[in-house]
Amino acid sequence: MKHLTLLSGLSSLILLTPSVLAQPLLTLAAETTSRDFPIENNQPLVIPISKGNYQLTVSNTSGPCIEQTLKKVKFNKPIVLNCSQQTTLPLKIRFSGDYAFHYDESHNTLLFKREPKKSTKTTFKRPIPKVECQRFSPSEKSIYIGDTFESGVQLKEVFSNQVVRVDNGYVKITPSASNGGLVLLEPVVDQPIERTELDYRNANIYFIMVDRFHAHNADSTQPYLRQKDGMQEIGSFHGGNLKGIIDKLDYIKELGTNVIWLSPIVEQVHGFVGGGDSGSFPFYGYHGYWARDFTKVDQSFGDDADLKLLVEEAHKRGLKILLDAVINHPGYSTLADAQFDQLPITKQPNTLPTSWASWSPSKQENWHSYHEQIDYSSAQWDNWWGPDWVRTGLPNYDKPGSSDTTLSLAGLPDFKTESSNTVTPPQWLINNPGTRVQARNNYTVADYLVEWQTDWVKRFGIDGYRVDTVKHVESDIWLRLKQEATSSLEQWRASNNQTGQPFWMMGEVWGHGAYRSPYFDDGFDALINFDMQKKLDKGAVCLTEMADTYQQYSQSMHSASDFNPVSYMSSHDTELFFSRFKSHDMQKAAANALLLSPGAVQVYYGDEVGRDIGPYADDFHQGTRSDMLWELSNEKKSLLSHWRTVGQFRDRHPAIGAGKHIEIPNDSAYVFSRELDNDKVIVAYFGN
Repeated sequence: MKHLTLLSGLSSLILLTPSVLAQPLLTLAAETTSRDFPIENNQPLVIPISKGNYQLTVSNTSGPCIEQTLKKVKFNKPIVLNCSQQTTLPLKIRFSGDYAFHYDESHNTLLFKREPKKSTKTTFKRPIPKVECQRFSPSEKSIYIGDTFESGVQLKEVFSNQVVRVDNGYVKITPSASNGGLVLLEPVVDQPIERTELDYRNANIYFIMVDRFHAHNADSTQPYLRQKDGMQEIGSFHGGNLKGIIDKLDYIKELGTNVIWLSPIVEQVHGFVGGGDSGSFPFYGYHGYWARDFTKVDQSFGDDADLKLLVEEAHKRGLKILLDAVINHPGYSTLADAQFDQLPITKQPNTLPTSWASWSPSKQENWHSYHEQIDYSSAQWDNWWGPDWVRTGLPNYDKPGSSDTTLSLAGLPDFKTESSNTVTPPQWLINNPGTRVQARNNYTVADYLVEWQTDWVKRFGIDGYRVDTVKHVESDIWLRLKQEATSSLEQWRASNNQTGQPFWMMGEVWGHGAYRSPYFDDGFDALINFDMQKKLDKGAVCLTEMADTYQQYSQSMHSASDFNPVSYMSSHDTELFFSRFKSHDMQKAAANALLLSPGAVQVYYGDEVGRDIGPYADDFHQGTRSDMLWELSNEKKSLLSHWRTVGQFRDRHPAIGAGKHIEIPNDSAYVFSRELDNDKVIVAYFGN
């Protein structure tokens, strides 16, 4: 066993008064020393403990008696203490930190938890990658641009507005360190070129998690009896809505955005499940991926009128709207939905609160404990998503398989999209207030799901879909979705006297890189590129590190006309780039590397201002969905200004994403051009 080290500040945590000393004693012993700590009823005792092995003893307790043999202390699991003799248990600490002991006299229990790290402690940062790079020097530079532009052509540098003249394949310019050593050159034109149609290969997609972006006159009371947790609100609804996005369309447009991707807006399960491995918070479907009814807007996000107005206002600004299509699974079962739909699947409904949605755990429970209220052996589960609709781990249902198309993602029910059997929607769904679900003759599961998704296109003129969990659904379903969505958009345009580009579909194939695969034969116009985020670490230190990547992406795109990667720096399922290095300079440089990448790019809301992670308990992904920042420091305002400049440069020039990448040798700089028909630009980088 190791020596117990009592860290500085320990005495300030414990008030040694006579009343406290009358309480039970907790003794923490190491190899050569031990110390007693008096504990008060319902008052946490917080102790900083170093990594090592200890012996925990609790004595002088009162309350209900129990004689038992315990083997060890477990986190977040109440220990029922002995009453006629002291309780002694081994305690292993794997990580040094602050730990809390909670004594409950009424139940004679002790609860052991690790305390969250205090904000005063050093914030974790990744070390900046060690990369050899050009050394920036603030002086006039001569840039060789080859035959990209003829002599006499005037070019403007977009950061400084300097105007230079091409002279025998060279231009002279003084770059600024404040731009990260970057120079962006475009031809001087009398009138800006108006581009009526977006080239999706140059798409700049702004991904918004609706609930966390912006609230327009949000009511603190959520619909469907959804609750706040009264603590860190990790997995609850925060109030962002479609009207809030309408309020910020001009802000989004100013980023150089031309496509908005919305997290799913369909009605989510009303209730919660337990969040994290330990059930430390109530986890609601605020993110949109736990659908209850695929045919209506969730009331937390708005209604049909809000969506109609959002599409109209976005189109006025030249912005396309992508919805998020989820076909692989619906949401979980919850207490709130069981009561709302009158499904008799609870064990002892009389022990539940009047509103099942307001259930919360007792001191000895956590948020996973709601499962104990549900009778998972009940035959009434057939009235939920029945066994002809989904496979799941319930009696009388087919069990999930091990293949991509039959497994259960995160324990979610898996739709039987491969089934050729005709089905009828569950009655609770047909009865759902405001639903557009109707029973159809001879419809399969896939028939309904495709109809429900394409109905949004037919009604609102949605421009495209970001498709969730592509590899977990059969390829022919995606091809059907693309064909029927294309037809639906044509119908909407005919009814509204409009024209435009074909329906566009971007897929999420987890782990897919920037290469053409057979998924592009299944109706997809683009796939998310999961490789770029890793490359940006070095690219943010030195843009020259992107040289091979840019060349590869461009060559791949131009060797296969239907291939388009969508690169990103942050997402809701991976990391926030800013949380890696906590550096606004790195964020600015990463923006350069991303926004100048061949192919389409995706910006996650708040990347442009260095949004950092929020509270996440024991589920890291929750931290990446923190609230959007609207009150900005001067440092973040500078980052935003830089982002707008580079983003608008990209938006003005389809050649950046869709054009041919040509590296131009220079002695002291990384220089390249991008060319698409008559659209040409020059990018030069002079080091960090």
